[in-house]
Amino acid sequence: MQQTGTGLLADRLKSQSRLWFGEHLYRYFDRLQDNFHRRSLTATDPAEKSELLSQQHAVKLGQDEGFRLFAEHINSSFDSKRAYDTGSYPTLDRLAQRLEKLPDAYFESEKPQLRNFCRAIAPITILAGFQQILAPLKLEAAHRHHALTMFQGLLIQELSKLYDELLESLPVETQTENVEAWISHIKQQLKEKNLSTQERALTETRLQRLLKMHSHRRSVTSNAATIEPSDSELLDAVANIFQQLPAKRRLSSGVLASLNTMQTCISALALRDRSEFMHPLHPARQVCCQIINTLDQWDDAQPIQRQQFEAELKTISRKFNDHNIEANQFNSIRTQIDACCQHLLQSIKLNDRRNLNAEVGQKRLTRLRRKVHDMLDEKTQHIDLPLSIDNMLYGPMTTVILYHWLRHGSNGAPLRRSLQLIDDILWYIQPHSDWSELRRAKAMSKDIETELSDGLQRINYGYHATQALIEDLHQLRLIASGRSVKVSKPDVNH
Repeated sequence: MQQTGTGLLADRLKSQSRLWFGEHLYRYFDRLQDNFHRRSLTATDPAEKSELLSQQHAVKLGQDEGFRLFAEHINSSFDSKRAYDTGSYPTLDRLAQRLEKLPDAYFESEKPQLRNFCRAIAPITILAGFQQILAPLKLEAAHRHHALTMFQGLLIQELSKLYDELLESLPVETQTENVEAWISHIKQQLKEKNLSTQERALTETRLQRLLKMHSHRRSVTSNAATIEPSDSELLDAVANIFQQLPAKRRLSSGVLASLNTMQTCISALALRDRSEFMHPLHPARQVCCQIINTLDQWDDAQPIQRQQFEAELKTISRKFNDHNIEANQFNSIRTQIDACCQHLLQSIKLNDRRNLNAEVGQKRLTRLRRKVHDMLDEKTQHIDLPLSIDNMLYGPMTTVILYHWLRHGSNGAPLRRSLQLIDDILWYIQPHSDWSELRRAKAMSKDIETELSDGLQRINYGYHATQALIEDLHQLRLIASGRSVKVSKPDVNH
């Protein structure tokens, strides 16, 4: 089903809400971790201290999965058919009332969706989302009430700010007499990509009516229809359609040639149809506006997509002859024009989605890399690391951990082995005085070399660079052995 202008508004309100929830939910996760950490610092019982630190670590590892489940809960609420009932939350009531007052002439078909939207962001719905994050955060029963209290303080009690932001983001004041605001809003809707020729024409008709209302020409509207436009007015109307495309668009010569052909033919048609041509629903105007709107996205298309569109537009323009052109010819090609334009716009939209996914993936990778560095900081906070080991841990070994994290999850066995390898390396390069520890260090040399090589090979780390790291490890082991306190070998006879 095609999206209407209001569908685009509803999508924008949903997107704005999702961003707000994401920001506040991750802030909640951070504050919850800080709370567990601070409580562990003042805990006198070692068991309690250990349990609080363990709970902090569980929240850190489970927050991404918690966010995913919470997001699924919100998205399913957006799809719910249950409308919002006013009377409980004053700020949300105001938002619902503003949405309800949107003029039926433009928003009637979308009113149910907007009513359901308010239900999806109501405090009761968000509070139900708390249940979704309990399992991935592994919150013990003793801490759930405290975590819920923090959730209410950091999300539920802050919801009024979201509602205020949504109110401010509405495209116009909802009073129908605010004609200037509605004119601005409808002009913005005409810039949207995925409107069909029919939807675009109907929207332009609404815009024309509002413009007439704004200029106080209601009394002369009926008479204006009987006044036949001059030749210059008709040719200017055609030129204005084709001049809507910004000059900065670097259109190909083939597209420009097709547009010139169409403008010549449509100018001839305008002089023939005269008064009928001035109406936005004239089929030639519908087709031209659809093409011009599509070409406004030309710079965002890939070369192969531009070539396909150019070829189809050339084929379409060849069907016209300015000597015998008729309006019904444009009716017959409307479906073909829609398909041609939608193909280009959907391809651009797909490219945008891929770019967005890549950007989101990069942000997630950056966040995970920061988490890995935090874990490394914890492991090395009391160790004076040699420069080569520091570079290895925070460089290639971080990439190895991310590789396993993204493919096997935060609790996967490969990730746990990589973290254990880091512990082994840190222990391996330290001086040891006990004879059994010296024997263990010597015995684990080969295992460390093998596991390190396997991990670096998975991230396509160079062979020679890998061997250099292994050689550095062996040298550091020799240095550590030289600093070890020598003890006599235990007497096997005793």
